[in-house]
Amino acid sequence: MRPLRPLREIKNPFTDEIIIVENLTAFYIYLWKRLPLILMFANGYIIYRLFVVTKLTDVFVIRSLQKSRGKVNRICLYIIIASAALSCFIPNAVTVLILLPVLKAVETDIAREVPEHSLSTALTLSAIYGANIGGMGSLIGSPANLLLIGALDLYKVPAREQINFFNWFVWGLPLVAVFATVAWGLVATLAIPKEMQSKTLRLEIAEKSEPLSPEQKFGTMLWGYFLVFWIGESVLKELVPAFEALEAPVCICFFLLFIFLVFFSASGQQNAPLLQFSDLFTGLPKRGILFLILLAVIVVIVQIFRLDKITADFLLAIIPPEIPMVILHLLITLAVIFLTEMLSNTVVSTAFFPIAYFISTAHNLSPLPMMIAVSAASTCAFMTPIATPCNALAFGEMKGTSFRIMLISGFLLNLIGAVMMSAWLQFIIPLIYG
Repeated sequence: MRPLRPLREIKNPFTDEIIIVENLTAFYIYLWKRLPLILMFANGYIIYRLFVVTKLTDVFVIRSLQKSRGKVNRICLYIIIASAALSCFIPNAVTVLILLPVLKAVETDIAREVPEHSLSTALTLSAIYGANIGGMGSLIGSPANLLLIGALDLYKVPAREQINFFNWFVWGLPLVAVFATVAWGLVATLAIPKEMQSKTLRLEIAEKSEPLSPEQKFGTMLWGYFLVFWIGESVLKELVPAFEALEAPVCICFFLLFIFLVFFSASGQQNAPLLQFSDLFTGLPKRGILFLILLAVIVVIVQIFRLDKITADFLLAIIPPEIPMVILHLLITLAVIFLTEMLSNTVVSTAFFPIAYFISTAHNLSPLPMMIAVSAASTCAFMTPIATPCNALAFGEMKGTSFRIMLISGFLLNLIGAVMMSAWLQFIIPLIYG
């Protein structure tokens, strides 16, 4: 690629004013370097639409329920697992929308067999907990993760280039597994009536097992291609330094091949492509897009007026300098989690990324662990129905859900989760991205 000319000063012939002509080389280099990441998120979005259109998500949820064998405790466990697994790849609100018909069918079966007891609260909390927890398990699991990458690049945080699709799983999936186990324990203890905990029920919806359609088989194969390529690309980049020069062209080729297989290759009984291009925009959240544009404007304003630095300086002034970093890490995580109960997670994470950066650098520590903790914590909203769209959907649709139990259980999960995240990320992130 031919290098562009460096920065120059040009004199306006009409006003004699000196104009700075910015060199776009740095921007082009940055865009080319981050192109694989951009393509990965775009690929992930296509996978999400593929799952929904082919109804592979429904198949996955029903087959997960079959593994419970009708045992009440296991029903809640497998709902949490299915919800968390789906939320690693699709938006958590969509996950809950997929789960709602299943939850209502399970509720109907339970009402028929045990009319004197209700599992509405346990089913609702299981879906909510899994959907919110799963977002931290994958790099493409939450919009906050994309904002994280932007914030890391904005502040030029060291080791940010090492974050990839594969090594995010290395620390994310164990955290999700422990988080989901704790969530299941709280649901079993607080939300399932004691008389129901040892019961085995007959679930009609779990008996509706049908073989995968040709479209679903092809969709599953494409998902396998997606995982194999992006995990392989991440590993190859770490093991073979020379691959970095070829990374963007290789990712472009794979993405174009994937586009061909999804939108142009005939498959299934209909002998037609799995997706039409219109499927990408069906149900697209227009308000969400407008919100992201507004958020981008706010970020620019914050940068211009240095509000991020001012806020961080204020917090540093009131935080005792001798406070241990472990406690500071925990306090930031707790603040993000409880603010997310009232505000949008994208707003909270965007506000706290600079705070985490400046506080860490002021203590001569790498900002990476705390900034990742902010992103992970912003997906944790378990207490209130208004915390996230998926909370509102589940609570609103599942009649009989106890707000009191949701509040108590969610509060406990917030506290336990904050301790787990702050401890795990502070010590594991330097090992992976050191």
